[in-house]
Amino acid sequence: MTTEMTRRAVTTYFEAWRERDFERLRSVLAPGVTFAGPLGTADGIDECVAGLRGMAETVMRDLVLRARVVDGADAITWFDLVTDVADPVPTANWSHIEDGLITRIRATFDPRTLVG
Repeated sequence: MTTEMTRRAVTTYFEAWRERDFERLRSVLAPGVTFAGPLGTADGIDECVAGLRGMAETVMRDLVLRARVVDGADAITWFDLVTDVADPVPTANWSHIEDGLITRIRATFDPRTLVG
């Protein structure tokens, strides 16, 4: 796994999510991808895409990238989740990539302003 493959996968993930292009987003997720974050979990590509779509279509207005660190098959992306219901939410997202596809996603942020 090269750092460039990892960077490409996570860049596509965030661009596609931000643009609400869920077929493109699906193209960088492994069939068995798992997601865990403060507001829920997802197992498999369909659940993962459904969760990201749900966030994008209900409260997300934008994603503002602040920084990304790539180390081999792992990437951490720091971004602001801009919503209709709260001030921008600083968020850290760790992604693990195998064979060019994202296999694990872990997100962390303070959910209190979103569920207030």
